[in-house]
Formats: sequence, structure tokens, C-alpha cells
Amino acid sequence: MALDSGTYIYTDAKLNVVYSNSLRAKRVTLKVNPKERNIKVTVPGLKALPTAKNFVEKNKLWITQQLELLPPAQPFEVGGFIMFHGKLYLLNRISSPKGFKIDHERQIINVYSPDISTFSGRIRRILISEARSDLDNASIYYASKLHRKINKISIRDTATRWGSCITRNGLGNINYSWRLICAPKYVLNYVAAHECAHLIEANHSKSFWNVCSEIYGEINKPRQWLKLNGPLLYAVGAKF
Repeated sequence: MALDSGTYIYTDAKLNVVYSNSLRAKRVTLKVNPKERNIKVTVPGLKALPTAKNFVEKNKLWITQQLELLPPAQPFEVGGFIMFHGKLYLLNRISSPKGFKIDHERQIINVYSPDISTFSGRIRRILISEARSDLDNASIYYASKLHRKINKISIRDTATRWGSCITRNGLGNINYSWRLICAPKYVLNYVAAHECAHLIEANHSKSFWNVCSEIYGEINKPRQWLKLNGPLLYAVGAKF
């Protein structure tokens, strides 16, 4: 029985490598997975696993170097710092629920967590809530510029895309990564404008980029920021 595409068929914890079956792949490939902070090995079928292991063995130095290049993890722990709106914010545990607030002037996120074991989860929920608020507002703003309406906005922890848009019957369903709340505000706004532009143009043609630039402005700066700093957003909440 054939394995489904994407199924993990082997894990090398020592090298921090995972092997994934692919029904479409024609050769073994290595790719850095910044979200999981490991190396994904794409294997074209179970019979190719020995070949894939040999390929990994020959590229051990490259694998080690790539993992070392990943930004340091930013775990959700008391006294730690995480990226929020493109700046480093201190994570502070407080004793009263009335004291919760995000102090933007001092760059502190104050979190009520009576049980220390719930601290990490509460931080994550705060970031998701903030992302939902900012992305809802930005999406509505840019969609209105195009005289379009959005059917649904979803916030997820995506692995490969900061956003995506599917249009049906003239309405769009947009998905975003909550990690955009960790990027500078102009980057979050750009991604919202980008996805809203797909309400007009479903591809990445010249017409699409014209629409995107028309509603957002100069797009090279935020695109470059994401290209250079994407792994940094995935470091937020990572434990190692």
C-alpha cells in the first residue's frame, strides 16, 4: 500500500532531520523548515529512503550550517523577549487579571497567569487575538478600496505562506499566519493588501502587482523584509 504524499516516514533526531514521502517528487531534496526548526528531506517513495539517508550523510555539514543560521528561539517564558510589531517585547507575568495590558511605550507584554504552566499558552492566545484584530481591520480597509467584500478571515499557524486568498461567487476567504503580528505593522498591512488584491486578480500577473501597489503603495520594502526576516517570525514561540 502506497504512503500518502507528505507522510513522515523516518526521523533522524540526532541531525534534526525528518524524511517526508512525496508522490510527485522525482529526486531527493533537502529544505530548511524554519517553523519546525529542522531539515525536511523529500523522498520520492519508500524505496528511495536508503538513497535519501546516504544523501543526508553526504550533506551533514550543510545541514549543520543551515540549522546554525536559524535565528535564536524566542520561547514564551517569563522574562524572555519576543518579536512583536517588529520590536523586542519583554514577557512579564503579573498576579492580577486587572493588570493585563500590552505596554507599547515600555515594550512589555503583561500576562496574568496564576499557573506558570499556562503562561506559554496565554502568550500565544494574546498574539493570535492581536493578529486577528489587526488583520481584520487591515483586510476590511484594503478590500473597501477595491469595492470588494470578504466572506471569512481565518488566522492560522501556516508553515509556508503568510497569507492566501480563495475567491468564490465574488467573495473572498482569506487565511493569514498569526505570526504577522510579530512583524512591523507596515509588513502586516502589505500582506493584507496582497491578499485583498487577489480579490481582483487570482494570480501574480503584472495586473495583480499593479492592483497591489495601487492600494498599498511601494511594495518592495515589506517584501524584502519578509524575504530576509521570515525565519525570525518562526522563531517566536520556538522552544529550542
